[in-house]
Amino acid sequence: MEQISRKLTEGWKTLLGILLFCFVMAVTPAYAQNTTVKGVVRDAMGPTAGATVVQKGTNNGTITDLDGNFEISVPSNAVLVFSFVGLDTQEIPVAGKSFIEVTLQGNEELEEVIVVGYGTQKKSDITGSVASVDKARLEKLPVTNVLQAIQGATAGVTISQSSSIPGDAPAAQVRGTNSINANSQPYIVVDGVPLSNTGGSLNDIAASDIESMEILKDASATAIYGTNGSNGVILITTKHGKSGAPKVKYSGYVGFETFTNKLEFCDGDQIIQRYKDYVAQNPGETMFNENVKYANEVDNYLAGKQTDWVYDEASQTGIITDHNVSISGGTENVRYFISGDYMDQKGVLKGYNYKRYTLRTNIDADVTNYLNIGTNTSLTSHNRDGGRVNFLNAEAMSPWGKEYNEDGSYTIYPMYTESLWANPMINTTMDVERRQWNINLNNYAIVKFGKIWAPLEGLQYKFNSGYSYAPSRNNSYKGKAANDNNGTGEIFNSETQTYTIENILSYAKDFGKHHIDLTALYAASRKKYTESTAKGTGFINDELGYNSLTAATTGSVGSYRSLYTTCSQMGRINYSYDSRYLFTATVRRDGSSVFGPDNKYGVFPSVALGWNLARESFMESTDSWLDDAKVRLSYGKTGNEAIGTYTTLVKMTTASFAMGEEKSVGIYPNSYMGNDGLSWESTTTFNIGLDFGLFRNRLTSNIDFYTAKTTDLLLRRNLPNLSGYSTVWSNMGEVKNHGIDLTLNSKNVVTSVQLKFNS
Repeated sequence: MEQISRKLTEGWKTLLGILLFCFVMAVTPAYAQNTTVKGVVRDAMGPTAGATVVQKGTNNGTITDLDGNFEISVPSNAVLVFSFVGLDTQEIPVAGKSFIEVTLQGNEELEEVIVVGYGTQKKSDITGSVASVDKARLEKLPVTNVLQAIQGATAGVTISQSSSIPGDAPAAQVRGTNSINANSQPYIVVDGVPLSNTGGSLNDIAASDIESMEILKDASATAIYGTNGSNGVILITTKHGKSGAPKVKYSGYVGFETFTNKLEFCDGDQIIQRYKDYVAQNPGETMFNENVKYANEVDNYLAGKQTDWVYDEASQTGIITDHNVSISGGTENVRYFISGDYMDQKGVLKGYNYKRYTLRTNIDADVTNYLNIGTNTSLTSHNRDGGRVNFLNAEAMSPWGKEYNEDGSYTIYPMYTESLWANPMINTTMDVERRQWNINLNNYAIVKFGKIWAPLEGLQYKFNSGYSYAPSRNNSYKGKAANDNNGTGEIFNSETQTYTIENILSYAKDFGKHHIDLTALYAASRKKYTESTAKGTGFINDELGYNSLTAATTGSVGSYRSLYTTCSQMGRINYSYDSRYLFTATVRRDGSSVFGPDNKYGVFPSVALGWNLARESFMESTDSWLDDAKVRLSYGKTGNEAIGTYTTLVKMTTASFAMGEEKSVGIYPNSYMGNDGLSWESTTTFNIGLDFGLFRNRLTSNIDFYTAKTTDLLLRRNLPNLSGYSTVWSNMGEVKNHGIDLTLNSKNVVTSVQLKFNS
């Protein structure tokens, strides 16, 4: 038995040795037989710089230099994949070769299609000034608002961040200001449904959820939105699912923020010397003693303890983080995209924090071959809770100032007896709640009549409906710890509900080299806004805060409500011949409830021409270097309401009067005189542009010259006191706006130049 066991053991050892030898022999060639392959990549115009060379099935790769040369180490039996944007991909086996020369050929790519108002259009057929934003730019930059990602990347679009408070949205202007009183922000449309005027903003959308963004700048492009397009239009399309197996994607980042430049403040000794110099030059001024000016500075001075109020106490290292998870997929007939996003930003000043939670669900279904339906739902929550430091007071504090009391609470006046400057940290003790939500439910249905009856091919009806609910809550309580001995509690609640309905009928048809595209629209919207306020002062203690305002000694309440409605009709025709000669005409009629009965409606037309020079036969000699060349010319008119609800009416104000021992409430006209003759501001715009692409569109450019004139400006005018009113709104004055936009795009490096002249 022992001999049998010994033989079995020796047999297993022999078998393991053979297996180990075979494994080593199998693996060794993959590592031992690597070879260095050099070569050059060319296209029809010569060496191709920046072409990608990758070992097939791996991440092992390189790119070509300025002369098209490359060098890569791969196994002798590898396959190399050569690719470049706009050129056909080629696969070449190494097969022991040490030098490979490859010429990439141009491919026939599909015509780029971009989103325009109420539909899509081939980029080569667009006659208006439309800018597309690179999707990669939207996803890769760590920003809280997508507008920050396009800052400096699109000519004619100015993005300014006037507030550094986390969560505050930047301001945007498209080609300057066309009005004095009206809001100058561009109109924002998400998945075909307006986001502007609904209580929402681009802060409600995670950049990772955006599929494409287009900016409409001239009257030809924006007139289709009538009064809403007077300040430009931003069109956003969110991501939708595609048929296939579920795809799960995660993207996230973490970043740190701090001061780029730090101010240098005086230390304690310098502060004391300043006090002494001041006292010496101002008779009657005194110091607490010969060393400090104020009583609360004594303890820290004797202990040699100095406080850096700005950078150690009021400031912190800011942290911004974002996590986005999405899942998409579907069957042939039903597709879905679901994403969740969480953003957390802790500002560089204590108490300035922002959190955002976003959930989005996009579902598209092909019910039949002629009926498509879908729903786009989003839920966003904003949180800006917490008391905030007073940075101005922090800059004014003496390093010897006393920050804490004996019980660990903040001193109210660190430099007491100086009571002008309070402790910059005391507001962090306030109970503050700043919450905002935005719920959007957008639905669509598309009927393709050509699938029902062949002679109607190209005729399509689309129904859009949008509902937005945007409530907000701002509550605060300031107590003794924050230097309010009486206690003050405030509650502010508001909500905006918006309904939008659009009926869109379109027809597209090709007749030989002729293409015609017709669009008709009938739309209506309604926005209801309500708010309520309550305030109480004089509390026994600070325990309940704003949660029990009835405990206040005195209180006040207020409320407000407004209703705003619109009704619109629009017609548009796009015509092209052989994609060479282009024509667009649009007319939109808008009605708004803010105007009087005689001026509720405004009509806004536009017309545009385009000429694709590169498609002419006499340009064939330029095919080797010129890919696109298009001249555009447009002229149109847009409108602007520029006033809020009920401005045309004479409004009454309530007041309390003492009538004997009773309190009575009366009404009287307020100080603003109504004017039912107010009408729309009108902006007339002329635009001439040139688009071109060079060297297989490695370099593209858009150049636009525009001039705009706004007339019938809505301005507030002072009235003599004897009229009984102080001011009245009137149509008067004009604004002129001229400029040049230039955008160059080369390998995703965007350069934009904008020159503006206002008068």
